[in-house]
Amino acid sequence: MADQNKNKNTNSAQQEGYFALRLRGLMNVGAGNVFASTVIAGLLLGFLVDRWLGIAPIAMLIGGLLGFIGGMRNAHRLMIAKHNDDNV
Repeated sequence: MADQNKNKNTNSAQQEGYFALRLRGLMNVGAGNVFASTVIAGLLLGFLVDRWLGIAPIAMLIGGLLGFIGGMRNAHRLMIAKHNDDNV
């Protein structure tokens, strides 16, 4: 039984093609990029609010924390979408 599943997975990988395999790998890289860009955006917005209100690092820390939480959420959402595409 396990051999049949292994052969089935090997055959589906061979039928999938080079570009489809590369696209699946790029989705993993995309999740990392989404995470990093969300954290950077949160820090940048926090920095701008700090300069505007003159409240030193408070808004930057809050923005970084919110960026981290949002980045984890978005990266998780992309990985779940990738997992669902793999099961189709």
